[in-house]
Amino acid sequence: MNILLTGATGYIGSYMISYLSKDISNTIIPLCRKLPDYFKNWKSKFEVVQCDVTQLEDLNERMPEKIDIIIHLAAFNNIDTEQMPEKALIVNGIGTRNMLEVARERGCKLFIYFSVVQVYGRYGKEAEGTITVDSPVVCVDDYALTHYVAEEYCRMYALRYNLNVDVVRVSNVFGCPIHPKIDRWSLVPGNLCLSAYKDSEIRLKSSGKQTRDFVSLQYVSKFVERLMKEATSGFNVYNLTSENTFSILEVAKMVQSCAESLLKREVRLICETKYPLKSNQFLAKNNLLGALKREEVQCELSSEIGKTLKVLMEAD
Repeated sequence: MNILLTGATGYIGSYMISYLSKDISNTIIPLCRKLPDYFKNWKSKFEVVQCDVTQLEDLNERMPEKIDIIIHLAAFNNIDTEQMPEKALIVNGIGTRNMLEVARERGCKLFIYFSVVQVYGRYGKEAEGTITVDSPVVCVDDYALTHYVAEEYCRMYALRYNLNVDVVRVSNVFGCPIHPKIDRWSLVPGNLCLSAYKDSEIRLKSSGKQTRDFVSLQYVSKFVERLMKEATSGFNVYNLTSENTFSILEVAKMVQSCAESLLKREVRLICETKYPLKSNQFLAKNNLLGALKREEVQCELSSEIGKTLKVLMEAD
């Protein structure tokens, strides 16, 4: 299969490129605005397309004619969206529409769009209760809204042009980056690893009792692999979650323990406030693969924390 993947040099995209290219039956076509020097070896491995997803004319000129599947990951992250909401709306919204147009014109078998569980809302509050794909969408910030705009473009193209589209609402992704220069060090537990390594300190601006549903980069890739194999027709929405939660404090303690063992020095863990006073209880249902065992997610967290700390040590 010819698989085009946008956002190829990003945190999730670069890992997925590595994962999917291991299957020799796949021909991977990475798409990025500009190929960084640390991925220059890709030029000998792949047919790299360097183009901005907001420029439809350029996309049509540079895109190969034969594409079976498009995995669309190119999007503004939460931090950049907060700083540049107008540009985020163009990239996340119009950029997605452009890629859908490419998929339509080339007769793609499947278009996979990566959205976020934040479309379920609760600004200023932690998730509570059970979340399913049938839960109401309540966008309470620009990050969620721009992704939901993209979702609606996906729905429109599926209905109007009979394009097969899967929307994947992913929870908190973790894992050691393919390269340390990939700038997603704001994510847990990577940010905690960076703080432990640089400052011998992990400082939480809360009690750390708030919980998150974590999924590994490898699990995300396996999820996509399953979608491609099943190739369900029409428009479909999926939650990509583990159905397990860990508090930020739990993860911070994992980082602290691992860092002290690897770095051979004390790492302080500081919670700046006592709030929230209790942990939020929620279950985000995975409607494709079901729940993972909690021990499995915990083991992956510990393993990726160790890998991340070693990457930081080697890069110094």
